[in-house]
Amino acid sequence: MKRKINLFFILTLIVSVFIPLSSVSAYTGGYANGKDSTIMVPGTYFITQPHHSKVVTPTITDNDEKTGSIIPKELMLMIDLGEDRTIDSYKINSDLKGMRISFYDRSVGYLGEFALNGGDGKLEPLPNEKVIKQVRYITLYTLTGEDININELDFFYSKDPNTSPDPTDPVDPVDPVDPVDPVDPSADRAILVVTMTTGLEKEYDLPISDVNAFLKWYDTRDSGSGPAKFAINKYINNKGPFSKRTDYVIFDKILTFEVSEYTTN
Repeated sequence: MKRKINLFFILTLIVSVFIPLSSVSAYTGGYANGKDSTIMVPGTYFITQPHHSKVVTPTITDNDEKTGSIIPKELMLMIDLGEDRTIDSYKINSDLKGMRISFYDRSVGYLGEFALNGGDGKLEPLPNEKVIKQVRYITLYTLTGEDININELDFFYSKDPNTSPDPTDPVDPVDPVDPVDPVDPSADRAILVVTMTTGLEKEYDLPISDVNAFLKWYDTRDSGSGPAKFAINKYINNKGPFSKRTDYVIFDKILTFEVSEYTTN
């Protein structure tokens, strides 16, 4: 009898150790995480009027790309986030080319939509870097007349500290490497003038290496990846009593910028 109890204990320990490991996924912290998704007949009545067509499935938002559901071509998927959310990015794992995601508030008010061609589970910003507020309900349906085979779907807000869309995403701003001698008169330099959306102009006298780092960051962020802010070392400009001063510029607050290169020799 004692031998059987020991064997049972060992098997229980093995199961408790290995099963959680098998469910580990990159989908963490999303607003749809753990929420039931409903497959139903399309229509904006879905919020207040129950319908016999509703089928609830947890496999699309369970953080496991090995599970999923098929959404028949004549039906749509609806997710209730449970509370109002601000959304600027999403993740989807589906191979169907041609789907539409729509956003609604609690009063069935239409907030916006966008079309997409599947996805491999990577974090993607909403088209045109849009930010949609007060989202309560999200729908997904086919545009091609085909069934949707979907494994995972989740939504995020990049400025929400309680969400972590991708543990591998850079968190800290990009700090350019300080030149050994930032005021070396023989070094190439440039005046960087950044005009913000408020009309405020920020001017920096920088080594050309710092300006190139800024340009690289801007192009990377403009293509949809990289951190949302960039750190600019002010060096001796208005340093005052501080050992170092750093300006942080936010990508979506930049209206225009100008670079004027010069040399001092």
